[in-house]
Amino acid sequence: MQRPVLLLRISYWIAAVSDLGIAILVWIPKRMGVTETVYPMGLASVVIFSWAVLLLVADRKPLERRWILIPTILVVALIAFTRIVFSLDGTIAFSIAPLLFAISLITFMAYSYYCANKYDTSK
Repeated sequence: MQRPVLLLRISYWIAAVSDLGIAILVWIPKRMGVTETVYPMGLASVVIFSWAVLLLVADRKPLERRWILIPTILVVALIAFTRIVFSLDGTIAFSIAPLLFAISLITFMAYSYYCANKYDTSK
């Protein structure tokens, strides 16, 4: 398997597994800073789960669907930003691990996208 394809596939799978984890965690009220399950938690879970499916579909044709990494990078960045805002607000406890994971994932996906574009134009 060519390196750019492997990098794309790893990017898709890491993001998809992370999304599936978040889709499950969203249903835990204490993790979300509330006392009971509320309607927006269900809506968020559905959207996050759908994004995970989108990433797994992209894995079937990794080079042709590499563009999916662009909005995925945006989503990961916005999730990290939201987490920081709510941590500073005191709604949830701050933890460096999710922030470092988000930064690492964004960097890896951007590198994968760059390598895929470079590979595709050299063909």
